[in-house]
Amino acid sequence: MMIVDLNLLPPTQKIKLNRLVQILFARNMLETIAIGLCILATILLWSYLVLINEFNELTKSALLIGRDYTSYNQEVRQINRVVKNLTNTTYGYFPISDKILEFISTTPNNIKLNIIDIDRSTNKFYISGTAKTRSDLLAYHEFLKSIPWLKPANMPTSQLLQKENINFDYQTQTIDWPPIRTIQPKQAPKPIADDSEL
Repeated sequence: MMIVDLNLLPPTQKIKLNRLVQILFARNMLETIAIGLCILATILLWSYLVLINEFNELTKSALLIGRDYTSYNQEVRQINRVVKNLTNTTYGYFPISDKILEFISTTPNNIKLNIIDIDRSTNKFYISGTAKTRSDLLAYHEFLKSIPWLKPANMPTSQLLQKENINFDYQTQTIDWPPIRTIQPKQAPKPIADDSEL
């Protein structure tokens, strides 16, 4: 059996019908694209609103945290400042108290010290005192020469002319003591001139 299609439409009607089918197809495609774009726009708008809401919540919580922990932040800054100052003060630290105590405790009874002056910025060591006799002073001078952290120095000969109750001065340098680091004070910022002063 054979199927025969008869088209009884005139050619102008056929062209119009083809154009109508194409227009309907294009309209259906545009409707589908428009519906897809509307769905996409709705999704984007919804996600934008969700993100804005989340951002607002994060901002509120950050402000609350900042407000609640302001005092803690100030305490931490103050502690950091104290730690930094302590670190600066211990820079160049050299323990000398045990050496001074040992020096004082080994001083003979016949020697009375009046002044012990240690200048750490120049490492100068100065003592002044009174010796009972000349032999005590000479023995003390030998003792001072034997101290390993002092440079040997001579006493003035004028101090050896007396026999008893001799006032003496002894000045030398310390050995291997790092000088104290001098901390420069911070300069205050210069004030900004007002327009009226110019």
